[in-house]
Amino acid sequence: MTKRAIPILFAASLVLVPLAGCNQPDSAITTRRDAQGNPEIHVDGKKVDQKFQEAQKDLKVAGHQLAQGANQVGGEIQRGAEKVNAKVGPVAREVLNDAGITARVQAKLVADPEVKSLHISVNTVDGRVTLSGKVASAAERATAERLAVHTDGVKSVVNVIQVAGEKPAPPTEVPGAHPSGS
Repeated sequence: MTKRAIPILFAASLVLVPLAGCNQPDSAITTRRDAQGNPEIHVDGKKVDQKFQEAQKDLKVAGHQLAQGANQVGGEIQRGAEKVNAKVGPVAREVLNDAGITARVQAKLVADPEVKSLHISVNTVDGRVTLSGKVASAAERATAERLAVHTDGVKSVVNVIQVAGEKPAPPTEVPGAHPSGS
């Protein structure tokens, strides 16, 4: 059953239930059998109108109650969404910020003719950039590090780039020149 059907059934019950009380003292519809056993049905128009007006009043009250309930539910949903945003929002912004830092560092590496950027990987977590991969010279390694350090939002750079033909250098970590993103 759909959520839309519930209010419709409720409204129908408000109209039909009062009319269904056939042969009750205040019923709008009475039935009896004549002498031959055939059913006779009598409908009191005034009572039908009265029952219909009562049902309309009940339906109006029920509609107001449903509206109040919907407003309360809407308020609860809004408060829940605000709580989720308060908890998830900062994490999402940090992830998006890290992705932006990675993109800016990669753009600088691609734009520099001295650096073979296809051989360098950039990873950013909480503003801390890690450079890895293999380059042809120590100068290319140093240039990649310098470009990353001078990128907006970088808090520090960990350089684990290996120079081809040399022993792997120990990782170095250098503070960023623009850690606040300014």
